[in-house]
Amino acid sequence: MAPRKLLVFDLETVPDMALARQLWPEETAGLSDLDTVEFIYAHHRKASSTGSDFPRPSFHKIVAIGCLLADIEYENNTETYHFRKVGCIGEETDDEATLLQKFFDFGAREQLRLVSFNGLGFDIPVLKLRALRHHIPAKWFMNHLFSKWDNYHTKNALTYHADLAEMFGSYRAMPKLDEVCTLAGLPGKLDVSGAKVYEMHLSGNMQGIRDYCETDVLNTYLLYLYHQHLGGILPTEILHDEFEKVRERLATEGPKRPHLTQFLEAWNKE
Repeated sequence: MAPRKLLVFDLETVPDMALARQLWPEETAGLSDLDTVEFIYAHHRKASSTGSDFPRPSFHKIVAIGCLLADIEYENNTETYHFRKVGCIGEETDDEATLLQKFFDFGAREQLRLVSFNGLGFDIPVLKLRALRHHIPAKWFMNHLFSKWDNYHTKNALTYHADLAEMFGSYRAMPKLDEVCTLAGLPGKLDVSGAKVYEMHLSGNMQGIRDYCETDVLNTYLLYLYHQHLGGILPTEILHDEFEKVRERLATEGPKRPHLTQFLEAWNKE
């Protein structure tokens, strides 16, 4: 049976200092947290053929998991989506293991179609590795429950996982979420980017990180609607109807969640 729920998800992470200290106890001995993070960046920069200091997935500690939930309705060869809610898993005081457990518990309730931006390249490997780090079972997520090819980890298994970076890009030119959203007339990044997450984490601004993560999943959902429209799966009138319903929800929740108002205002300017 095809999934009836759509879950758009995104991770925010910081460098795993504990792992670095386990792997390189002598090199990191006496280093402050900030210097340990710089050591991680330097290590990856040295190992990279391009000079990138972006850490490998195993070095990413999850601090927020943004989610947007929508219903899926099927009719003939078309689909309709109904936005339900957007938020982050758990509380801002939850540690990584708790966030992971809550995410996997949520996903076990019913069959999902995951939607991500570069989830196959980043978010999925990080979720697997961090589940391994904390020894957290995730049967629905890890196993190939549907078939050899239809699962959450395989390219083009769009019934269960639609990775928009893969769908709009190529292995030679993987696009950025901000670029594609701006191209499509969506808000894209507002006043925060992923590069600022560690700085925000260091200052204790967890709510800011969670707010930023929520706007990323909103962008990803709206981009997904455009993708389905381009493919003839989502009719034009239903696309615009869903856009209006999302706008109405953001306007309703905005007074208590200012980042949603900021997102709506940026969207309406396009």
